[in-house]
Amino acid sequence: MKKIVRKLAEVFINSVLFLIPGKKSKARFLGAVSSSLMGAKNTVEYDDKYDMYWLKSNGSHLYMVKKPYFYFSKSKLYKGIKRIACKHYIPQQGDVIIDVGAGIGTETLFFNEQVKAEGKIYSIEASRASHEKLEELCSKNSIRNSENLNVAITDSNQKVWIEESDTYQVDAVNKTAKGIEVDGITLDHLVVEKNIERIDFLKANIEGSELPMIDGMRKAIKITKHIAVSCHDFLFDDDRQIKQKMARFLEENNFDVFYNSTGHQVVDSWIYGTRR
Repeated sequence: MKKIVRKLAEVFINSVLFLIPGKKSKARFLGAVSSSLMGAKNTVEYDDKYDMYWLKSNGSHLYMVKKPYFYFSKSKLYKGIKRIACKHYIPQQGDVIIDVGAGIGTETLFFNEQVKAEGKIYSIEASRASHEKLEELCSKNSIRNSENLNVAITDSNQKVWIEESDTYQVDAVNKTAKGIEVDGITLDHLVVEKNIERIDFLKANIEGSELPMIDGMRKAIKITKHIAVSCHDFLFDDDRQIKQKMARFLEENNFDVFYNSTGHQVVDSWIYGTRR
């Protein structure tokens, strides 16, 4: 019943939104609607630099979107992160986190609030466009403990290319000179370069590049305590067995392995490991 009511509300609000002239006026309208319907201190802010909209809740910039909407809140975002990426481990104060495929910073605000000033986040994003928005999010929220790296995690230290999409969610890395050139490094190299002695939580969401990541993290996995990886088998027609190979890799490195079984393709792509 709630979904039906929400859908009807969306249809009505979008109809009204269509009649409102100007992007800033549309943002103000949606912010007022969101704050009223979501029971949160929500606002929507148009950013003319990017021609996108900031979704803001309780004084925090959550993320940017191309098409604004009202059904959001900080608590809703955090609930989703805990349900998927952090289902088997919620970062703690003082933790060291490596976020491979940080995107535009969807989890960065949450990670920052969890680890606090004593913690450290390495937010890694191969897409330059997404990395720029990640940097902007950290600036807007005064996040100082996230080191944002515009590199691709792969199986060797060499140049790779990324084909960027308009959604900032599906950006494919390749070695065939298709797209924009970016530095590729291994997690093992990153650990040495940044003098990382432990990884309390490693999150990876890198659109099909999970197997090259494995080949470049033979040492980094030894200092990792908890891991969550989205295995993108569903992006390919061939039988890559990414999830099976990731599970075997984790088990060989003394991790207990956990899965989702929801029937939802993307949610069920995630695999989790906790060191025994």
